[in-house]
Amino acid sequence: MIRTSTFRATLLLALFAIGAACAPADHRGVYVGYVEAEYIYVAAPQAGWLQSVEVREGDIVSDGDLLFSLDQDQQRAVYAEAAGRAEQAAAQARDIATGARSDEVAQLEAQLAEANARYAQAKSEKNRWLPLVKEGNASEAKGDQVTADFNAALARVKAANEAIAVAKLAGRDAAREAAAAASASAIAALDQAEWTLDQRMVHAKTRGRVEEIFQRKGEFIRAGSPVAAILPPGNLKIRFFIPQAELIGVSVGDKVEIAADGADRRLDAVISHIASEAEFTPPVIYSAGSREKLVFLVEARLTHGDILRPGLPVDVFLP
Repeated sequence: MIRTSTFRATLLLALFAIGAACAPADHRGVYVGYVEAEYIYVAAPQAGWLQSVEVREGDIVSDGDLLFSLDQDQQRAVYAEAAGRAEQAAAQARDIATGARSDEVAQLEAQLAEANARYAQAKSEKNRWLPLVKEGNASEAKGDQVTADFNAALARVKAANEAIAVAKLAGRDAAREAAAAASASAIAALDQAEWTLDQRMVHAKTRGRVEEIFQRKGEFIRAGSPVAAILPPGNLKIRFFIPQAELIGVSVGDKVEIAADGADRRLDAVISHIASEAEFTPPVIYSAGSREKLVFLVEARLTHGDILRPGLPVDVFLP
């Protein structure tokens, strides 16, 4: 998106470059420049319908303030589905880890009680008939029968006890590991769905002034398309041009002074960048006249305050 201020800055750049290149010798050390801003362009990480814009141009925002939000219907549905799958996986993991349910164990215990009762009866019959068989007052077949009944009743008691013990055990190690892995995977999917849902509400990541709103409520925006431009404190710089003959002795870190129309005093700045090449392409064969027109872009950072506005023309004074 082309900003009006960018067009103005480009026009100023051309005018200032020409003026700097043609400056007379008695203006050495004083250069024409302009203020340029380094904006933070806040875009939506996902595509969608712009549901609300919570700020206006000129507002001061802080880190964490809500700037705008996108529609969330689809993301909420995905989150709800992921939450259900996570709960299902967690329940299955608990079921395998804890063994049979209490009502199932109670049923097995009732079967054990019945087996104990039959065992007690079989034991009583055995104790009553075996002495009679030994004395010859009962047949050996009767003795074999009561002994077999006793052994069968004892086996049923052992089987019932073992069934209860097995029911109370957790699942096999491999089954428990698989259930735990499934639960972890479902939780990760839930986290991803929650993150995606959170991305539908975009918050400021820095403090600054809202300079421009590019999109409005009700518009469909693409992922990565800027919605707002924020100017953080300290993101202003001064751009000016120095003729090539006067560039010697100027270095990054040098202090300069900035004068602007309407300002009651000069502002301090520090040179932060000097272009390594001329701003305009020179002819292949140099002449004395063409060399006088070569200028180099220089940038300086204000040391205190942001009282200047982007695009404002200024005078730069070198010591």
